[in-house]
Amino acid sequence: MTAVDMLGWFAGALVLGTFYLKTMIPLRVVAICSNIAFASYGLLTGAIPILVLHCLLLPLNILRLQQMRGLIKRVKSASHGNLSMDTLVPYMRVRTVPVGTLLFGEGDHADELFLVIRGTVRIVGVGVLIKPGELIGEMGLFVSSQQRTDTAVCETEVELASVSEDRIWELFYQNPEFGAYLLRVVVQRATRGSIADSAPLLVSMPESPRL
Repeated sequence: MTAVDMLGWFAGALVLGTFYLKTMIPLRVVAICSNIAFASYGLLTGAIPILVLHCLLLPLNILRLQQMRGLIKRVKSASHGNLSMDTLVPYMRVRTVPVGTLLFGEGDHADELFLVIRGTVRIVGVGVLIKPGELIGEMGLFVSSQQRTDTAVCETEVELASVSEDRIWELFYQNPEFGAYLLRVVVQRATRGSIADSAPLLVSMPESPRL
């Protein structure tokens, strides 16, 4: 087996390795290494399609890695360095919402959890302001009706990171640290009784996913 053949097998092993990784940053790093290895293999063997493909994928993976690291930095800054939020970051959808936007209304189905990165959200019924680094909408995931019990309006232009209900429950069962963190937040806010979705806490837990 030649050195070039070994390079090709190594590149293939890196691609295989990406399928076993569960977190996004290591996955992107390994993908970048595989792009470099495959591009080198394509160049040495004259396999132009492989060379072109991985030359195109390389900058894309580098861009996604930079975006993910930037998002983690912003979320950590907003949540005052709370490492538990790192679990959510790869699954978050970030968007900017104009001032005055209705984030959710009383009675709406609770199908998302939000993290405020920038700006403030007002909970209309109780007059509470949700500031950067705070979660909003988590209580609706735990009450038996799974409905919003108050209305949330963006008091300023708000940068929000959101994650779906399905992903929350998946992470809840797969990551005990995150599950404990989320339960602490829910209990604290239910006790305080001054936050969106602060209905009596009749916890409704879905069955653990069967793997």
